Amino acid sequence: MPRETELDRRWRDLMGLCTKERDYRARSQHPKLLRYISQQIDELAAQMGFNDHQIKSREFRAEKDGEHILRLLVD
Repeated sequence: MPRETELDRRWRDLMGLCTKERDYRARSQHPKLLRYISQQIDELAAQMGFNDHQIKSREFRAEKDGEHILRLLVD
């Protein structure tokens, strides 16, 4: 199995944070933790090159080859 790249790891982290954010919002639980997770998403997505609109709308896209991320689809 090919080795996980830095982009793969960052994408996995971003998607995991988005899942947690969605779950906490749906349950209206842990407002402080939700705020922290949202900030982490904003920072990581900006570091990855996503624009403000994509970050605010949580519209993250990537081109994949199997389990590997080839490139991010940023506007």
